[in-house]
Amino acid sequence: MARRERRIERLRRSQTDVSPEQLRTALESVGFTLEGITGSHWRYGHPALQRKLVIPYRRPLKPGYVRDALKAIDEVFGDDGD
Repeated sequence: MARRERRIERLRRSQTDVSPEQLRTALESVGFTLEGITGSHWRYGHPALQRKLVIPYRRPLKPGYVRDALKAIDEVFGDDGD
């Protein structure tokens, strides 16, 4: 299993106690780019995703933001249920 797959799988297993840096690393490893920072919110984009993903910079991230990021990853790469 590749490093990026392990990162994403770790996020899927435990969506609590995730730092913004951990989520940023996982997102960037699959092609998301940090498009801007407004106040304490980071805005990510991906060429295959029409919407932007906005994540607040707070520790730890609330599980809902981690779920939103995983949902965006699944939208880009297809959700095969694994």
